Amino acid sequence: ALEEKVRTTETQVLVASAQKKLLEERLKLISELWDAGIKAELLYKKNPKLLNQLQYCEETGIPLVAIIGEQELKDGVIKLRSVASREEVDVRREDLVEEIKRRTSQPLCIC
Repeated sequence: ALEEKVRTTETQVLVASAQKKLLEERLKLISELWDAGIKAELLYKKNPKLLNQLQYCEETGIPLVAIIGEQELKDGVIKLRSVASREEVDVRREDLVEEIKRRTSQPLCIC
């Protein structure tokens, strides 16, 4: 029998970083998301490993990960990753809220 994942959180997106020393940037981004009414979370570690952040999403049922890296900061984009499909897209920072809302307003299918 297939085990169905039960979401243990209402969080829509985890704000993650791909490199060290980006805690301040993660805090800035999560603040922007909270201001826009997005249920966002981050791991309260200074330099969490990306793999650990992704595993946390899988364990808790968080559908999206917003990944910040140094290159993304330079380019003005955020990498948005679907946890279920593992598909990643670069989203302009100013479009991120809209994109998260668009993706999370659809009924959740954890297939």
